[in-house]
Amino acid sequence: FQNGLQFEAFGAVMVTPRNFYRLMQTGQNALLFPGGVREVFHGKDESYKLFWPEKVDFVRTAARFNATIIPVSAVGMADSFNILLDSKELLDVPVLGQRAKDFASNVTAARFDTDNEDELFLPPLAVPGPPSRNYFVLGKPIHTHELDPKDKEACKTTYLNIQDEMATAFHDVLEARE
Repeated sequence: FQNGLQFEAFGAVMVTPRNFYRLMQTGQNALLFPGGVREVFHGKDESYKLFWPEKVDFVRTAARFNATIIPVSAVGMADSFNILLDSKELLDVPVLGQRAKDFASNVTAARFDTDNEDELFLPPLAVPGPPSRNYFVLGKPIHTHELDPKDKEACKTTYLNIQDEMATAFHDVLEARE
């Protein structure tokens, strides 16, 4: 994973407005995880919470190219592991914490405007539990052809609506699962 080389081998690119623009410009599909590393390596009692940045650049860029945004919510994987120490707690463990910090500092942050300390690429110390059933909710497609990319407020409203839809999907699936 050092320097992001493994990520690029799988087709990942640094999360920058320019890279997203280039993907949309060439008509490619993009799988974007706005919560990124923070959501994947969430702490204890943070499963299925969204940690999205305030910027709405991806909605503005999608609107510029009339892209369709499809929110996807996934529930289940976080329930297949028991977190013993989350990433921040792991850093406080003598000896192991320093090794973990050294490892994380050698991984390039996925976001262009974030340093390694802000986007700590360090998985929590977890043990596998019984496999959990996974559920995927494909949200209602959001067509951006009528959205003006220069209208920052309309783009922000769309962005917040996507967040709300995903949070609702998490809640509904978790409730139905019970």
